[in-house]
Amino acid sequence: MTEKLMTAKAQPSPQPTTDQPHPALKRPWLLLLGLVLVALNLRPALSSIAPLLDTVSDSLGMSAAEAGLLTTLPVLCLGLFAPLAPILARRFGSERVVMVVLLTLAAGLAVRSLFGQVGLFAGSLLAGASIGIIGVLLPGIVKRDFPHKAGAMTGVYTMALCLGAAIAAGSTVPLSQYVGGSWQIGLGFWLVPALIAAALWFPQAREVHGTHRDVYRVRGLLRDP
Repeated sequence: MTEKLMTAKAQPSPQPTTDQPHPALKRPWLLLLGLVLVALNLRPALSSIAPLLDTVSDSLGMSAAEAGLLTTLPVLCLGLFAPLAPILARRFGSERVVMVVLLTLAAGLAVRSLFGQVGLFAGSLLAGASIGIIGVLLPGIVKRDFPHKAGAMTGVYTMALCLGAAIAAGSTVPLSQYVGGSWQIGLGFWLVPALIAAALWFPQAREVHGTHRDVYRVRGLLRDP
């Protein structure tokens, strides 16, 4: 009986699956460039709002509580929507999900700038949800497609992430002042790099991958001591 139990534990149970690794990385430089540009876009939506918060609050007549919620909402969405990432990846493939969610991020940034206070909150929610989903998928793609350089590629990804945050935090106010003090343009500008990243990611989204790959379940990880 003990031997049977040990044998059963040794055999992995079938799990829902996602993409196979690329059969061949024909254009690794394009994949790397796409990963860097996607990573660059994972923080500007968050770091661009704080420097303009007083201007936005005065323009829309927001209370202190509403202003605080505006900065907190996208951060909350990072955690709330992250569990959707593996579900979507199993169904559609990681690359395709990243592509669609990048476009959703750009749409959220546009809504945030164009539709007043309601649009500001709705766009922030869309942006935070998009960042939460991509932030789960991108490290997995890095480890899958660069298995022998995962450490170095993860470092590049992290550097791009921090660089995007710093650029947005430091340039949003000057950009807004350059266009006549329009906070809408200052915030909306960041949809442009998101669209550029989506365009360069498109070749990855077109790749057809298999559907047999091990998936780590969040539930199992939470139970692991």
